[in-house]
Amino acid sequence: MGGEVLGDKPGADKDYGLLNPGRIIHEVGTTRMGSNPKTSVVNEFEQLHDVDNVFVVDAGPFVSQADKNPTWTIMALSWRTSEFIIEELKKQNI
Repeated sequence: MGGEVLGDKPGADKDYGLLNPGRIIHEVGTTRMGSNPKTSVVNEFEQLHDVDNVFVVDAGPFVSQADKNPTWTIMALSWRTSEFIIEELKKQNI
């Protein structure tokens, strides 16, 4: 492993582990989450502002990306969204 120790963080010599867009597999964005339909695509439940029965449950709604894997956040938001969908279906809102 080249002398690396678990927990070592990349330094300036490795650009702190940050790579150019497209070089990492954790791409996010393009369907911004927010409460204002003029500045975002989906609401807090990842539901399109313009179409009630369409939800974006991936990393698209993230407005920024840290250098960490977003999988757990995607899973948590997807779970929350699925519970919202179930409740809205029971109410016949979607």
